[in-house]
Amino acid sequence: MATHVLLAVLFAAILHAGWNTLVKAGNDKLTVTTLIAMGGGVVALPFLPFVPFPAVESLPYLGCSIVIHAAYFTLIGLLYRNADLSVAYPVTRGSAPLLTTLLAAFFLAELPTGLALAGAVSLSFGILWLAKDGIRKGGLDRTTLIIALVNAGVIALYTLVDGHGGRLSGNSFSYNVWLEFGDAVLFVPVAIWVRGRSLVTEMLKGWKIGLLGGSAAFASYGIAIWAMTQAPIGLVAAARESSVFFATVFGALFLGEKFGRARYIAAAFVACGLATLRFS
Repeated sequence: MATHVLLAVLFAAILHAGWNTLVKAGNDKLTVTTLIAMGGGVVALPFLPFVPFPAVESLPYLGCSIVIHAAYFTLIGLLYRNADLSVAYPVTRGSAPLLTTLLAAFFLAELPTGLALAGAVSLSFGILWLAKDGIRKGGLDRTTLIIALVNAGVIALYTLVDGHGGRLSGNSFSYNVWLEFGDAVLFVPVAIWVRGRSLVTEMLKGWKIGLLGGSAAFASYGIAIWAMTQAPIGLVAAARESSVFFATVFGALFLGEKFGRARYIAAAFVACGLATLRFS
């Protein structure tokens, strides 16, 4: 993977960990998740008149992704209710990279080289080690574990859909603009219907958080879609999940969660995996 692509994906990973930290830090997870989905749509809105419409071939993928992302945001809101960021996030994101790599190999014939696969395995091992340490320290109930694993499958699915859709769109930025706008149009009304008018009141109070988190989500996923037009989808997915390390650091710095020796060792595996992907 080219250096500039890897560095861009790492920046996207930091942004992704950042907006997930905002969700975990919020008192009402559904409200913050809805605010961030709304914020992404608000950021996308000014670009709509100026970007080319995605190619017709990509539209089925775009439509499917909007629906899949609605499920993703719903699961995110449920996930952080009963688990630490440093537990729930690694389980969710750490389970996804190898699954994405396997799906890309099966459906898109993107077969990784031995070196690339070794990097993805090392990265995934470090991520799952972080998850194991988080579970040991913070606990994870069965329901939350199921939600995390289901969401891992959702992540792998939308990554594959958007990687291919972004390539077909002819313009990855335009694809992301329409995706973020579509996410807001679908998810926000559903959330308001579920929660009621009280959600609208809370959203009006927290609009600054929504704009901050939405901007991070918009930029993070836009970079990821662009990267998947430049490099194999599975490798981008694996590098992007270095966000688990950043989320663990953010959990320690901002949420008072513990960061012990085991997590430093896990971080070393993440670093080795990223270095291997750089030269694959």
